[in-house]
Amino acid sequence: MTNYLIRRLVQMMLVVILSSCAIYLLLWLAPGGPLDELKFAGAADRKAQFSQQDIERISEYLGLHRGPAWGFVAWLTGEDWLGAIGRADLQRPICRESLDKCGLGVLRGDFGISWSVARGSPVSFVLSSRVRNTMILMVASTVLSLVIAIPIGIYSAVKQYSRLDYVFTTFSFFGTAMPVFWFGLIMIILFGGNQSPLFKLFGFPYLPTGNVTLVRAPLKGGLEYLLNVSPGSWLDIAVHALLPTLVLSLLYMAGWSRFMRASMLEVLRQDYVRTARAKGLIERVVVLKHALRNSLIPLITIVVFQLPGIFGGATITETVFNWQGMGFLYVYALAADDYPVAMAFLFISAVLVVIATLLGDILYTVVDPRIRFS
Repeated sequence: MTNYLIRRLVQMMLVVILSSCAIYLLLWLAPGGPLDELKFAGAADRKAQFSQQDIERISEYLGLHRGPAWGFVAWLTGEDWLGAIGRADLQRPICRESLDKCGLGVLRGDFGISWSVARGSPVSFVLSSRVRNTMILMVASTVLSLVIAIPIGIYSAVKQYSRLDYVFTTFSFFGTAMPVFWFGLIMIILFGGNQSPLFKLFGFPYLPTGNVTLVRAPLKGGLEYLLNVSPGSWLDIAVHALLPTLVLSLLYMAGWSRFMRASMLEVLRQDYVRTARAKGLIERVVVLKHALRNSLIPLITIVVFQLPGIFGGATITETVFNWQGMGFLYVYALAADDYPVAMAFLFISAVLVVIATLLGDILYTVVDPRIRFS
């Protein structure tokens, strides 16, 4: 097991380096050059314009003055240890004033300064300000989906071709084929705002359709007014998260229940399950003790990749509901040509993907006693 983990860690480091190289290369392949957008930014507002010194400082942060090769090294590991390697541009006053202006590199947590999303703020601060919102949404939807999808998959496999199995199968097909942006808009029409048919016809309290918290006192007729929610409280956040969480949960449930059903059906046909039944064990023990653990392997493969998803958020869902999370931030950064924010997002996502892969391999040995890394 130790040798396997060492090999995997080495492979993970190589994958992270190659993926970070691809991320930095995208910066250089930007149409017109990565800094051209800054020269024309704020054309209508002089206060929003970047000075030449600002552009040079940003170039130092990203290592663009060194060329692609040494620039990538500077972006990854920092400028402070490179000295005058590559070019003599480091001797300019802008970088002699302070080593803090030369960047410490993404491996040391310095992703540079935001260009437009939160101009002048460190990218790490911009990311951390959105992580909480994404964690609330993604953890809630993932846990809710697993709690419902696993029992549905088990029941559908054990009671194959029953009426409920057909109902669950129909639901899963509908959920898998349904576009998330369309479903989100339908949920907003049905349950959101005082124009929703459920509120107008039956008087049901309506739900908020966007944002993370209230920006003013709750309006009469809404669920927040009924609960007397204080703006900015945890209850306020929970009510706002109801619609996006339901949208994500239903979509996850549809796919995960099908994977669980297919895997359980395959395991129930194995010889060791027949042997357990031949010993006289009751069906509940056969299913939950002998079949369930081994049938979780395909589901683990899928669910562990929710780890980068928990950080990255659901981009489309967050955009539809104006949920100020990481997915919404990534779309905003791309639209605003804020390369440092977008590159930091992609780099952290790449790291989480390789961690999720290793975590999945380790969990295989926990749920299936037949798998050993020795």
